[in-house]
Parts: sequence; C-alpha cells; structure tokens
Amino acid sequence: MARSSNMMKMLLTGASGFAGSHMLKELIDTSHSKVICPVTYRHGGNSKRIPALLEGKDTTLYELCNLDLANEKCIEKILSFDFDTIVNFASESHVDRSIKKPLKFFHNNIDLMVNLLEIARIKAIKNFIHISTDEVYGSLPAGSINKEWQYPHRPSNPYSASKSAQESLAMSYCKTFSIPITIINSTNLIGEAQNQEKFLPKIISSIISQEVIYVDTDNEKRMGSRKYLYAGDLAKAVIKVTNTKSLVEDFPRKFHISGSEEYSNLDVVNLVGRLLGIEPRIQIRISPRPGYDLRYELNSDRLKSLGWEESDVLKNHIAKILNWTLSNPDWLTIDYH
Repeated sequence: MARSSNMMKMLLTGASGFAGSHMLKELIDTSHSKVICPVTYRHGGNSKRIPALLEGKDTTLYELCNLDLANEKCIEKILSFDFDTIVNFASESHVDRSIKKPLKFFHNNIDLMVNLLEIARIKAIKNFIHISTDEVYGSLPAGSINKEWQYPHRPSNPYSASKSAQESLAMSYCKTFSIPITIINSTNLIGEAQNQEKFLPKIISSIISQEVIYVDTDNEKRMGSRKYLYAGDLAKAVIKVTNTKSLVEDFPRKFHISGSEEYSNLDVVNLVGRLLGIEPRIQIRISPRPGYDLRYELNSDRLKSLGWEESDVLKNHIAKILNWTLSNPDWLTIDYH
C-alpha cells in the first residue's frame, strides 16, 4: 500500500499491549504517521512485544515514552508532544482479574480515560478514536443483530463496566466540549504476541503441554461462543475510520467491528488441536465465573460500507498465529504482571 502524502501525528495509547502493538505495526506499515506511544509495561504491556512485531521496521516513525496515563501528572508531559489525533487502546482488559481486583480496574480504566479526554480538550485535537468492546452490551441471544446504538449497555463484570464508563465519559466530553470522538466496539481479538491469560494462547499452551482445558457452559449447560477478530483487521479498520471525514456533531460516531464466523469455545479448542495434530484433553464444566456471558453480538455493516473487510477466514488466521507462536515459544510463558 502506498504511503499517505499527509503525515498524521498521533498519540497511540496501549502500544505495548497486544491490540495496540498491532495498531502500531499497521501504522508503520501503511502510513507516514509519526506516533507517540506512552507505555508503562504494568497493565498487560510488555517491553519485548513491540520489537517482536516490528522487527525490521522504521523505528524513527514512533517514539516510546514512559508515562502512566492513569496518573494526572502525565497530562502536562503529553501536552508537550506534537500530535493532532488520539487513538486509545489503553485499558486493563482481563475479566477474571477484574473480578478479583475490581478497584484496580476501575481506577486505571476510568482515570486514564479522563486524563486523555482532558488532553484532547486542552489540545483541541481533531480526532479521538476510542477502542471499546462488545462486552459493554452484555450477553445477547442467538439471532440478534446488534447495530450501532441499538442496544443499551448491560455490562456483566467490572471490566465491561469500566469500558462502559469510558464510553459514557467520551460521550460527555463530545457533548460538552465538542471533541470529535469515534467509538469502535470490537469482538474478541486474536493475533500474534497475545497475553497468555487470553483464551487462544492459553489453549495452545495447554494442548502442547497436555494440560486439561476447561470449556465452560452457563448454568443451563449451554456452550459459550464468540466471533473472533484478527487484531490486524481491527487496526486496518481504525485507519479506515480515522481517514474518513465526518461532520462535527454533539454525539460520538460509533462503529461495530466483528468477526463473521461464530465459533463455540469447544470448536476453537478442537480446531487448534487439529492444527497441532494433538488431541486436546477437554473437561466441560459450568463456568465458575460470576456473571458469565454466553455470547456477544456486533453487526459490522456500517464499517463495511466504508470499504473494510476481514483479511481471511478464522481458521487461516489461527493457523498463522499458531505458526508464529511455535516459532516464538517464549510468548507462551512470559509473565505480564
């Protein structure tokens, strides 16, 4: 893809995290963006992730700075950088840890959002893209079609509640301070260099080591399912949305992005087992997680109308991720916290 003739100056948060690092890779690959990346390596980030994904890339196009976005003291420092766009991937994102330590999640996710919105207000930035999740809507029944602004938020756990709070804060700053904000809600992400606590790397590791894999159901023994999305495809969607002009309104733009194929958790385990050539050890159980959500749903038609589409089918994405992971086995054992 040809590089854009107009250089975008961007503040990208969460760049040392899984999804944010894929965003940084896509920016370096496809644009002349100059990217400022505040990192802490304390919230799911890892200092090895960016070098692993951006090996051989132009390191002059991004700058890492050690700043905690949840600390109000970061505001003055970030205001000194030159940027006109904010893309926010930063958030604590693991449901089980949010249940064990909800205060940590709320303080981090809400404080960083307020600080970023204050930066956007003071700096009068031209574009604020906020990455959210399908989990803010809670579990939706089979056959439902969740278009933008169709369903209210019904978060089931502290993590999804903190993401819902981030969206509410974004709406308030858009309405009160006329900040041009876009919210993108995404389904579950997969990709290279993902944290081991997430479902796909966890089952890859468990199958290789022949550990028992617990596949959860709800209390009625119904199997959970998800529509998985490759992280690089989300990054492409963010660039598409960022480059699409819109009228300044008193309410944020919103786009849903979803994988097109719905897989049960059991289907994913068996698929990985077949690709590895190893029979997984599976134990089906009722989920011990309070507030277990059976399935999520997002409709991507609005985003597709801008020209976005998935780059491959899920099976092929998982095969590529698996090959990368087997060539980089340290990512199955790295301690992120």
